[in-house]
Amino acid sequence: MGAFAERLRRAAERVEGARAISLIAADGIPVETWGNLEAVSLESLAAQMAALLKSARSAGDSANVGTLREVATVADHGVTVLSRVTGEYYLLLLLGREGNLGRGRFELRRAAADLEKELL
Repeated sequence: MGAFAERLRRAAERVEGARAISLIAADGIPVETWGNLEAVSLESLAAQMAALLKSARSAGDSANVGTLREVATVADHGVTVLSRVTGEYYLLLLLGREGNLGRGRFELRRAAADLEKELL
């Protein structure tokens, strides 16, 4: 297991309800993934989240609110959190419906700080 995969595994194992976690490029291409993705096409989800990220960044730029750090979507079957690592990389966390969103956001920030050193 590579260094990125190991860091992703540790972060996911600390979050109740975590189904998968992935390091993705800003264009939506997954770099490394850890978790159970049987019911989800990660490539499709990452591409959709990248499009959402682009729109959110554009809206943020128009409103002068600063750098976008995180985007979360809540749906009937789960929660998806996209958290900034660098300007070009993001962490994507998939939580089950009863997953711990607060802990997930915290672990994403911790993992992002570690991974940022490797990616710059």
